[in-house]
Amino acid sequence: MNRRVRASELGAFAFCERAWGYAARGEPSQRQPEREAGQTYHARRLRRAAWSIPLRGLGFTCLLLAAAALAIALAT
Repeated sequence: MNRRVRASELGAFAFCERAWGYAARGEPSQRQPEREAGQTYHARRLRRAAWSIPLRGLGFTCLLLAAAALAIALAT
């Protein structure tokens, strides 16, 4: 059987060969609630991190506007 092996599978195999084998056969995990909680946590964290890029741009824009206002105030 020729199939592609994902990097996450290699990590799972390196961590625990038995668990990797169970997952490869499609057997359910006994720690499914913990797995789902972890996935929820990471999804929420990713959504919060996604806001960092536009907020950084907004902060930079505010900084430029404040510098321009200061320059105008000092020039007059």
